[in-house]
Amino acid sequence: MTSKSKFLVLNPSSGNLDNVLEKANLQNTRNGPFEAVLLLGDVIPANLQVPQTKLDAPAYFSKGKHDIGFAYEEDEATNLVDLDKNLTYMKRPLTIYKLATGITIAFMSAEAEKEPVSTEVKEQLQHTSPVDILITYSWPYVIAREEKLSTVGNRFVDQVTERLQPRYQFAVGNERGKFFEFKPFKWDNTDRITRFISLGQEGSGDKWFYAFGLDIKTINVDVNLGVNPFAKAVEPPKRSIETVEEPDQEVQTIKKPRIVNPDQCFFCLSNPKVETHMIISIGTNAYLTVAKGPLTRPSKNLKFSGHAIIIPIEHIPTIRKTSTNVIESAVYQEIEQYKKSLVRAFLEQKPQFRLVFFEINRLDNIHQHIQVLPIPSELVDTQFPKALEEKARINNEEFNKNHKLNFLRFDNDSDDEFKRIITSSDYISFTIYTGENEKIHWISEINEAKPVDLQFPRRVLAFTLKCPKRLYWDKCQQPKFKETTDCEEFKFFYKNYDFTA
Repeated sequence: MTSKSKFLVLNPSSGNLDNVLEKANLQNTRNGPFEAVLLLGDVIPANLQVPQTKLDAPAYFSKGKHDIGFAYEEDEATNLVDLDKNLTYMKRPLTIYKLATGITIAFMSAEAEKEPVSTEVKEQLQHTSPVDILITYSWPYVIAREEKLSTVGNRFVDQVTERLQPRYQFAVGNERGKFFEFKPFKWDNTDRITRFISLGQEGSGDKWFYAFGLDIKTINVDVNLGVNPFAKAVEPPKRSIETVEEPDQEVQTIKKPRIVNPDQCFFCLSNPKVETHMIISIGTNAYLTVAKGPLTRPSKNLKFSGHAIIIPIEHIPTIRKTSTNVIESAVYQEIEQYKKSLVRAFLEQKPQFRLVFFEINRLDNIHQHIQVLPIPSELVDTQFPKALEEKARINNEEFNKNHKLNFLRFDNDSDDEFKRIITSSDYISFTIYTGENEKIHWISEINEAKPVDLQFPRRVLAFTLKCPKRLYWDKCQQPKFKETTDCEEFKFFYKNYDFTA
């Protein structure tokens, strides 16, 4: 007679939850009985109700990325909420539960991966022991980085995994999930072995279920172990790009190599310190956020600054780094979709403004991003051309070390020279929309071997707007409550145009 307890792990599609639970009952009859059914991801998000299917085995789940679709009474005496006889919600950010067999299961919700909740979880971890099974939303970042899938990883999950040293860890990484099984590895100074498994979502075509047996006793089975990814040394970050300011002159930049990992990158969603209160919208390949230290400010004509940034989700310096066909790439297409939806929002609600998109696109960037500013139409027509010409002249004549800038004008995207530049060169660009499908591109190729004034686009637009004191973003930073208000106002303005909603 086996002493192993059987478990079934599922990553259900929330819209098909009843059908998934019926399959779980069938598997329980054929291959069980299961000690527990563990549900991953967003099991019952806000737009859905508690399933009607009655489960034959106890099932457990916690909160995913989205709000839950049911109400419950708060009871500080318990970490569990029984929604039905065999359906239990683990309500705390980190809930550790011991089954009757003595096997311990830890469920950590997605909200626990970020501040301020992660701080509470850290305190809780100080009083915990290793567990048998750990369920998280994101992958450990060290494993995601190893597999070059850093966007599904989270650095705080690393800390939780190291502390709890689970024998099995399950995650999904993102909404659709991905099936992946990491090679088992052993922890130093202990006989504990961890197996990490990620599941795809039911209906995605990827494997979305996993069954296994587990004994309360830790047994060193003869398995082919891999290297513990948590034990690998992490290269310390190098010095950042610095700026040198000369008296009574413009600022020129001196480029120094820098390696920044996603968990340290301000633009990466996998960074545990990412400022989620500033995010307006998240798509499949890119997201939209308000700018930190905005150049523009709220006014009687616009309740929010309007200075925003479109950022690829993947940690790339430029789309050219990972795609041989920039224009046809999914990232480029979604960025264009964000641009058009923003233009439409302003044309229909604030037609007195024109949107100017600008970027410095280089292979040695840390993370590509495109900024956008709403500028009064009359200033775009009269001041912008003068500002661009004057700032380019100063750059070329007064800073011999800087790359010489030569801006070419293109009135559409189909020009062969324009396409050549954006698909094969480093460049600085401004794009001005005069209508939903009408735009003017100003673009200058740059040589990666020469220094570039990283403030150049903002310098031009500060001159256009006649606000030279707001040239440097770090001198325009706002308190968090103002950033939050700015973001909420922008969200409300953009709500009916957000294609990701």
